[in-house]
Parts: sequence; structure tokens; C-alpha cells
Amino acid sequence: MTMDYTQRLKWIKNVFNGERVAFTPPLPVDRMSENDNQSNVIVRLPIKHVALFRPEHYEPEYAYPLVIWLHPDGGSEQDLHEIMPQISLRNYLGLSFRAPAIDPAAPTNGYHWPDSHLFVKQFGKHVRNTVRELQKILNIHTGRIYLAGTGTGCSVATKLLIQTPRFYAGAALLNGQFNKSDFRSEAPCNLKGNRILLDQNITHNSKDQFSPQRVTRMWETTGAETHLLNSFQPDLNDKTALLPFLNRWIMEGISTARLV
Repeated sequence: MTMDYTQRLKWIKNVFNGERVAFTPPLPVDRMSENDNQSNVIVRLPIKHVALFRPEHYEPEYAYPLVIWLHPDGGSEQDLHEIMPQISLRNYLGLSFRAPAIDPAAPTNGYHWPDSHLFVKQFGKHVRNTVRELQKILNIHTGRIYLAGTGTGCSVATKLLIQTPRFYAGAALLNGQFNKSDFRSEAPCNLKGNRILLDQNITHNSKDQFSPQRVTRMWETTGAETHLLNSFQPDLNDKTALLPFLNRWIMEGISTARLV
């Protein structure tokens, strides 16, 4: 069923009103137990169903890059706990959110992202507010916040980055699925200073049949610094190799920034 503008606004409002929570749930003991000196800090998350990953041997004095993982359709925010150790156990903080939609005919098939700029605009506000709340207890480097995802999570990451490019350092888009509306922007799209890691292995599970060449051209027109990889290559054709590559790509950006 197609929703008109008013119906979409009502749906988005209902989603986020249902998700809002007053306080954080208890943080995982194995990741957060060292924060005893901040035990009285109140963190208010704007929505629930949020997963958090804290690196091993967390150093409070070090400002950590943050990876915001956007799961594909059929996944959930809990995928973060499988993904982050494959990227790095020590280099990053990790954050993930649950997509809001399920298929009523198959509710066990996980959670799905709506293809809606209205939704992503509101969702982006909650992402930014969540990061600001977590900064009360975690040392997050505000200049090194990266979006990352796979499947339809790449479509959401694209919309988020184009809507608020200065909040993010860039995005890693692995085995992505994109929609033709992703690159639409209310203002001229200028991502100069942002970094993009673009996997040329593009899935086609929607009506928008994007070729890798077309997606690459669209990213290049934004002005972002675009790095290409192809997970069809034998040395990158599974997550055990692809996710560590993401780690190296982020670290290369940090090293380059230090040299400038």
C-alpha cells in the first residue's frame, strides 16, 4: 500500500513515539563495567532497541572513532556484536539501531528499513541525539564518526550522510543495495571532506537496477573522496576478509588526517 505525505508523517511519528525511552537500559556488564566513576551519570536515549559495542581495554582518555552499523533487511541491531569483533576488537566504539518495520506476513524475517527520506530525516535526529547522550559516558571522537552497513543499510547510510554530511566523517558501503531516490537532496549535495568506501558488488533486490558504474558515478558527483573495492575478488569474498579491510580503510583516513 502506498502512503501519501500525511500518512507517512503519521507513520513516522507513531514509530518514534513507540520507540522513545526515558533512560538507557542497563549497559552490558562485560563492556561497560569499568565505568564505575560514571555510575551516577544519566543517559537518555531518544529511542530503544539500540546496541552498543565497547572495545577491549577501553581507555577513557583516548577519543575513539565510532562506527554506526546499519544492518540489512532481515537483520537487527544485535548484528553489531557479530560485526564489530570482525572489524576490530580494540580500535572503535560501535553503535547500531533496529530498523522499524517488519513484514506482518513473515514477522520472523527480521526488521526492514523504509525507503523514505522523511523517515531518515527523523531517524537522523535520533542518531545524532543518541551519540550526544553516549558522549556523557564514552570518549567519542566527533571528527571520526563513520556510517557503515550492508544491503539496504547502505541506502539508509547514503541518505543520512547526504542529509547531514558534517556530522559524519564518511560511510563504508559493503555489498550495498541502493534506490534511485537515495541521492536526492533538498540542498546542493557537497560531500567534499567526506570519505566513501564503496563496494562494487551491488545487490539488486529492488526495482532500481543500479550498476556499479552508475553508483560510482553518483558518488563521485557528490565530491566525496571515493575508494572502490570489489568483494567479488577472491581475497575479499567473505566477511572475514571484508570487515578487516574496513578497519584498514578507516585507519588510513586517520593516518592521512594526522599528516595534513
